[in-house]
Amino acid sequence: KVTLSNILLYHVVSGNVPSSAVTECMSADAVNGQPLSFTVDGGVMVNGANVTLADVATSNGVIHVIDKVLTPTDTPNDIPRTAQCTGVHNSLVSSVVQAGLLETLQGDGPFTVFAPTDQAFADAGIDLAALDNEEGKAALTDLLLYHVLDGEVPASAVTDCLSATTINGNPLSFTVGDSVMVNGANVTATDVPTSNGIIHVIDKVLMPTATPNDIPRTAQCTGIHDSLVAAVIQAELVETLQGEGPFTVFAPTDQAFTDAGIDLAALDTEEGKAALTDILLYHVVPGNVPSSAVEECGTATAVNGDTLSFGVGDVVTVNGATVTLADVATSNGVIHVIDTVLTPTTTPNDVPRTAQCTGIHDSLVSAVVQAELLETLQGDGPFTVFAPTDQAFADAGIDLAALDTPEGKAALSDILLYHVVSGEVPSTALSDCMTTTAVNEQTLAFTIGDSVMVNDATVTLSDVATSNGIIHVIDTVLTPSDAPSDITETAQCTGAHTSLVAALIQAELVETLQGEGPFTVFAPTDQAFADAGIDLAALDSPEGKAQLSDILLYHVYAGTVLSTDITEGMTLQMVNGKNATFTLSSSIDGANITSVDIVTSNGIIHVIDAVIIPQAEVSEEEDSNIVLIASIIGIVLVVLIIGGLLYSRGREESSLTEQKDFSSNGLAATTQPASTYSYEPQQSTYTSQYAPQQSQPLQPVQVQPVQTQVAQPVAQVQTTQPIVEAQQTQAVTQTQASQTAIQLPEVLQQWTDDSGYTWRRMSDGSTMWWNGTDWQPYS
Repeated sequence: KVTLSNILLYHVVSGNVPSSAVTECMSADAVNGQPLSFTVDGGVMVNGANVTLADVATSNGVIHVIDKVLTPTDTPNDIPRTAQCTGVHNSLVSSVVQAGLLETLQGDGPFTVFAPTDQAFADAGIDLAALDNEEGKAALTDLLLYHVLDGEVPASAVTDCLSATTINGNPLSFTVGDSVMVNGANVTATDVPTSNGIIHVIDKVLMPTATPNDIPRTAQCTGIHDSLVAAVIQAELVETLQGEGPFTVFAPTDQAFTDAGIDLAALDTEEGKAALTDILLYHVVPGNVPSSAVEECGTATAVNGDTLSFGVGDVVTVNGATVTLADVATSNGVIHVIDTVLTPTTTPNDVPRTAQCTGIHDSLVSAVVQAELLETLQGDGPFTVFAPTDQAFADAGIDLAALDTPEGKAALSDILLYHVVSGEVPSTALSDCMTTTAVNEQTLAFTIGDSVMVNDATVTLSDVATSNGIIHVIDTVLTPSDAPSDITETAQCTGAHTSLVAALIQAELVETLQGEGPFTVFAPTDQAFADAGIDLAALDSPEGKAQLSDILLYHVYAGTVLSTDITEGMTLQMVNGKNATFTLSSSIDGANITSVDIVTSNGIIHVIDAVIIPQAEVSEEEDSNIVLIASIIGIVLVVLIIGGLLYSRGREESSLTEQKDFSSNGLAATTQPASTYSYEPQQSTYTSQYAPQQSQPLQPVQVQPVQTQVAQPVAQVQTTQPIVEAQQTQAVTQTQASQTAIQLPEVLQQWTDDSGYTWRRMSDGSTMWWNGTDWQPYS
């Protein structure tokens, strides 16, 4: 009875309500206290029941006949009818009708509808007439169903960062703060009841999307990016990152901010905000970069203009920071969560990583790893690395497998560290003839010409920037050396041998003296060339070049001769085939040696102060003539000497007729025993250092021209071989003192034969040989 009474009283309204008083969307409370809803459009209806006969007058009221029994309810209108009656959802209702969704939204439900106002439709620019076709209706349906949730979600159930899936399958995202928002649209009225659900009025039409939240909102809702969001707000970048984008954001976690020691309070100044902005924008790349698009060694330019570098291996990294969660979709881009705050830089990769990413330094990187130098070259530095290419390693024949031993690793480490200089040396700091010390403490030498060279390697690409130094790419593996420059390069860089180098170029001998050698070069200075009056322009002809070549090669010995190897009277056969003679007074053929033992990669340089000119060779015919003339002169001299002696004896005999006193008070008292010292080889500091070899028995030797041989230091250490000069005989008598001194012959030529014997050709035509004690005539 109670239920029946309630039903019946729901059909009764207190007061007289004729049909003429009924208006569209009018509501009236029934006697049971629940509302009735009226519709006038196309006929009068009450709670969906048609009024079939109106205004039946009675003595105590009026009766309207209807075709349905009304069920008592607090929400007599369904969602479409409720929306229709708000007065601000005409566009929504029209859309529902056009999309054929009226019956759906009049269904049992319950539904939760986020109802955009007419103004929202106007702001969205939705033209229903343009959508009045199959495709348009489908798009309109998708749009409308994105505003509908299956089930009732009252405002009290909405929490911040809540996400709910709509009937079209896409999510809605909620924000609860000073107001409630759904996908950025403000909820202006909540919990409007209907017979089959709830309506929340919103001020924007929602566009279907799988990512309703923008980047800042998505970050805010992860629960691990509070510091990032706070930093974005402080740097006033929220609006930027809420823009259309798309953006790719590498989002450091709260722990990453803690690890980086970033104090937002300390950065709350103009300068601090500028620095914070630069840091944050270094984490943002314009465009959408999903993880699938990231490649090993890939790079991207961040919004702040600096470079990001990516690594793809077991994990994806950016500038060394690990991506812990990738591809978090947002409405205006994508977020990749990282475990480190990135520091803005134009050079995100260190030396090893940069080399690894060139594509031509795999061998170098493998060698660095094998030699356990990776951590060293990942250090703070800065370093300058001369990086040989893979082809350079192949050309050098370096087999890393063969070096995979303790000894091999040590050798490999020495080679690699010879390619590293401590500190940054950009190409602009290099100069011709510059040298620097590598980390292995040996010397690198630079040449600047048409190209830049280090030792014998060409720099093919310079100034490759890294986070801890500079890389210069070279085409040759450098071999550790204390003397990296060859003879020509060394001479060129002394500053005192410009003429010599020019002469070598003109004589086309540069390549010769850049050969393996070893060579010993006696290098005349520029002043020596000037003193010699050598005019290179006058020698710029085939004959002149041949003459110049002969002069230059007379300064070159094929082999190594250190200053300590030089002995008095030592002769060397120079590369031009002629002999040069040394003295222990530091001279060669009369030229003083002013600087000794300059080490090069292919020999030794001794600096001399004069150009030494090769002596002309004497032909056999000329030699015979000289001997003949000298013999005749010798015979004449002997005859004259004998005649003189006979004449002197006759004078003495005549003078003996008078007795002389040879007593102790006479001449005998003043005479001294004859000394043989003046007739023996003089001893000196040189002969005391270099003891003479024991004399050897005379062996027959066939006299022949000096044969061309590879010049070597003289095989036997020889004592100083003095040339017996004419000495004035001590006076014994007054008669003897008046005699003319005898002039001994001069040395014309000296050489050492294949058997080790040393010979001299004298000006009187005689030939002498050294027997180990003194000079003996050879006949």
